[in-house]
Amino acid sequence: MGSLRLGSGVVLCLALVFTVLALATPAWIADPISSVGLFKAQSGGVSGGVIKRDAEKVAIAFVVLAMISLLTASILVIIAAKVEEKDKLGKIGGASAVVAALFLLVAMATYTGLTKDLVDAAPTIKWGYSYALGWVAFCLAVIAGPLAIFAK
Repeated sequence: MGSLRLGSGVVLCLALVFTVLALATPAWIADPISSVGLFKAQSGGVSGGVIKRDAEKVAIAFVVLAMISLLTASILVIIAAKVEEKDKLGKIGGASAVVAALFLLVAMATYTGLTKDLVDAAPTIKWGYSYALGWVAFCLAVIAGPLAIFAK
């Protein structure tokens, strides 16, 4: 059994969980009393919808593509770790993880570029934990993808 490949499969599952949490939680941009996500905004105890600008549309599209790629990658890498003669599946899963990392990079970088002025405009507005989860998921996919490709 390939323990290195199994470890990368677990890391890919963790990246998938972080990606789902980043997409679903409403804290991409936050200040002390409110937060804005991709789908929902909260102010105090009241929540409402978000007007979807280009930043939100691009982020949603590429994060969903990354989730599909991460799900595929985790399944293939874990199968390849359990069955030793399925080495080709591990390489395909690793490549899928690298593609997911590229999707996450496009989503996060585009969102950052299109909303940077909003965050820089006021000293109380900060990047939220959902935004951080997206970047952490990207880092995990970048690490686990090549690891799954080159693991034996």
